[in-house]
Amino acid sequence: MIKKILAKMNNTAVMALVLAVVLFFVMSIFRPSAFSMTSFATILANASLLLFVSAAQMVVITSGDSIDLSAGAIMSTTACLTVEIMNGNHQMLVPVILICLVFGFFVGMLNGLGVTYIKIPALIMTLCMANVLTKFQPIFSGSAPRGQVSQQLADMLASRTFGYIPGFFIVAIIFYIIVVFFLTHSQFGMRLNLVGTNFEAARLSGINAGRIRVLAYAIGGMMAGLGGVMGAGYYKQMQIATFDGYTMQSIAAVVIGGTMLSGGKPSYFGTLSGTLMFVTLSLFLSTINTAVPMRNIIMGSMLIVLLIIYNRKPAVRQ
Repeated sequence: MIKKILAKMNNTAVMALVLAVVLFFVMSIFRPSAFSMTSFATILANASLLLFVSAAQMVVITSGDSIDLSAGAIMSTTACLTVEIMNGNHQMLVPVILICLVFGFFVGMLNGLGVTYIKIPALIMTLCMANVLTKFQPIFSGSAPRGQVSQQLADMLASRTFGYIPGFFIVAIIFYIIVVFFLTHSQFGMRLNLVGTNFEAARLSGINAGRIRVLAYAIGGMMAGLGGVMGAGYYKQMQIATFDGYTMQSIAAVVIGGTMLSGGKPSYFGTLSGTLMFVTLSLFLSTINTAVPMRNIIMGSMLIVLLIIYNRKPAVRQ
């Protein structure tokens, strides 16, 4: 598996990682106190949550001409479900995880069915689903979720191994390794790459391409659902639509890392490095005291340029 991961370390993925390192050092020039293991730990913790939804987005995008604009809303909804159901009771952790996994899988499956069989454009289908989920959150939680996660879960994610490595980051890396192993060693992963590269050719070769794409959306929704549980555990308490903004961040992180929006083979190392780069960029703009409106303009402009540059490769199509 290590050799396969190393094989994915293309120029785009390495460039994203280099940019993250450069931004970290430039940030330390503007604020010397930022050049510390504490700041590095903060980057890892922030990247951990984004990695969950980036992995989900990577699976969906790999299926070909697909994108999930409901990923952030799924996270927000499962995070609200987590604090409402758990309400400080650690014994409810496993049931909560199972409920959120099933919920994410169900929502993702609906997205996949709408896109694949009803032929609703992915942007429209998933955007409408995101709106439905955002409106659904106040229905079961009121104006704001009333519960909180268990102290044990919060302590585990906030803990520091060797004094600096967040427990949240360790959980996220273990999760991501499992995802990569599944996609590189399972029949589903191999078929997903074929479907994403050329849907019609995969169908003609005997692969149930439609089912694979639906499963890609469902598995992506399940991963986003798990991300919502972890996000709730990290922040302890939740507000409605807290993680909705992670949708665009995850898309940017995945594409910056080298995964083509047209589908095909994902960039596993690239998704990780793109996530680190995006979080470092956000922290850098915050460190230099950039006003929020200007920060959004700068980040948006930089992302547009990077996405244009990184997606100049032709898709593998016949």
